[in-house]
Amino acid sequence: MLKVIEQQASASLRQRMEEAGCAFEFIVLAPEVGEVITPVHHRQAVDQLFLAIRHLWLERHRQMILDPRYADTAPPGMSWDLDKARAKPLDRQEVAQLMRTDREAHNPPPFALYEAFCEPPYGTRFGDGQLQALFREWLGLLGLEAGVEVEVLNWVDNFNLDWLASDEPDPARDPWSDYFDDGLEWWGVWCLSIWNPRRRTLSVLAASTTD
Repeated sequence: MLKVIEQQASASLRQRMEEAGCAFEFIVLAPEVGEVITPVHHRQAVDQLFLAIRHLWLERHRQMILDPRYADTAPPGMSWDLDKARAKPLDRQEVAQLMRTDREAHNPPPFALYEAFCEPPYGTRFGDGQLQALFREWLGLLGLEAGVEVEVLNWVDNFNLDWLASDEPDPARDPWSDYFDDGLEWWGVWCLSIWNPRRRTLSVLAASTTD
C-alpha cells in the first residue's frame, strides 16, 4: 500500500514551479514499513500520479466554469492503460544525467531533465539561478540524491516519437495514455518512477505539453 507523503512541501513546490512555467507534474509516495519494492509498486505509483493529474484537471475546469464565459466548456478527458506500459530501468550514467544542471540547448543529451525543466514551449519566468535552486529542491523532494543508489524506471522509453507522422503505426510503441499526445507533437514526454531506498520514498514525475 502506497500513501502520499510530503503533501505540504509538494504543494508549495508545485505552485512555484507552475509560476515559473515548468511543465512537470509529480507525486511522492511511501510504502508500508518493511515492504519490499517491486515493479508492481512502481506501476501503482504511476497510476496514482495519473489519478492526481486527472483530479487536478477536473478541479481547474470546475474553477473555470464559474466564469459564465466558459460555463459550457466540456470537462477535460484523460485515459490511460498501464497494462500497455513498459518500464525500462535507467543505468547509473542515465540517473546521473538527470541530476546535472549544465545546459546544452542545441543538442541536449538523453535524460537532460534540467533542460526540460527550464525550457517548456513558452520558456520559464525565473532567472537561471532561481531555476537551478528550484530544480535542486525538486530533485531532493523526488529522492534523486547524489551518492544514493536510486532505482529509476522510464515508462515512455519505447514510444515512437514520430508516431503522429508514421505511415506504419506500431501499436507496441503507441502511447499508453492520451496525456502524452501533446508532448509527442514535438516537445517530448517524460514519465519516470524513482525509488530511494535510503529515504524509502517512491516518487513519479511526468510531463507532456505543446505550444
